[in-house]
Amino acid sequence: MSRQRARQDGLPYRVYERKGKLTYSIGYKLPNGRWAFRLKCPVADRAKVAETRAEAIRRAGEIGLGRPADDSVDALITAWLDWQEALPVASPLRRADSTLAENKNEIVKLRKAFGHMAVRDLTKTDAYAYLDACVKASRAAKGNKEVSLMRVILEYGVRLGLITANPFDGVKKNKTAEYDRLVTSEEIALAERVGREMGGPQLIVALALKTAWLCLKRSVEVRALTRPQITDAGIEWVAAKRRRGAVPRVGIIEWSPELRATIDDALEIKRYDLAGEWYVFGNLSGERYTKGGWKATLARLMGRCVEVATKEGIQFEPFSLQDCRPKGVSDKLARGDADVMEATLHTSERMIRKTYDRRRVRRAKPAE
Repeated sequence: MSRQRARQDGLPYRVYERKGKLTYSIGYKLPNGRWAFRLKCPVADRAKVAETRAEAIRRAGEIGLGRPADDSVDALITAWLDWQEALPVASPLRRADSTLAENKNEIVKLRKAFGHMAVRDLTKTDAYAYLDACVKASRAAKGNKEVSLMRVILEYGVRLGLITANPFDGVKKNKTAEYDRLVTSEEIALAERVGREMGGPQLIVALALKTAWLCLKRSVEVRALTRPQITDAGIEWVAAKRRRGAVPRVGIIEWSPELRATIDDALEIKRYDLAGEWYVFGNLSGERYTKGGWKATLARLMGRCVEVATKEGIQFEPFSLQDCRPKGVSDKLARGDADVMEATLHTSERMIRKTYDRRRVRRAKPAE
């Protein structure tokens, strides 16, 4: 915690000086208590003291304007995050809140790998070493995303003049196998049946899986569904990815008998507490599931589904909420529905076709 200076010396915020018997020192102290920099010179040399003091004030001013506290990658990452969060809400340079939250998770890995290095010392070889390590750790796709983010952060370093060229430009990403899992209607039906047999948390997850399929929604949107979103007209969904301050895109998935019954069943599950926002697919305390809690509950449901499928001699492969959106998109496209973009709240049909359309059979009329 910062406190008022004992003596008003005219120095900028977080800049402190000390005059010893032989040495004059001045530096900038970070919020965590570490020195961003410390400059020293002989205390008897008044001209050098004045020059050192002026240099410290100049460097402190640069830090206040967003320049990294030092030349490390760790400091640059911190400066980039501060810059992003300080941008005006309507700025096209500012990332969506959901994207920035995901970036913060990715940055944890980047700090461990590159944080100790000086920005000027990073080379393209370091990027490839990171990508190779990700391949060995069976997270090639994640590595691609993290290196892409590091390239963006380094570009901010170019903007600040820390480096003249981005060392991660032109890095070739890891080749990854295309993920085209298409959940079957039979698998969703089995998950629902088993969820009803198990009851409680597993039933909540099973109904969420079915809702994600029927409404073509992302995992984060389904897990965040609250009671006020349920209206007489249908379920109101707000696009998960948008810039802060931007007008939200709202889509209504109208009721079908199956969707209505699914939501009614979810609402009827007895909770211990219904205070707060009351998440429709929240835990038994009425709170939103953590990622770990959701993953563990889903794993128990899928494990039991595998046991039942093996016993009954039917085909089943575990799946997650992320697999249900492509299932919904593929089903609607196969049926010839023209409202897929409205249902997904996407602004680009290309994204729908490239990522979510996983139809195994394509039908077309002959040329006439």
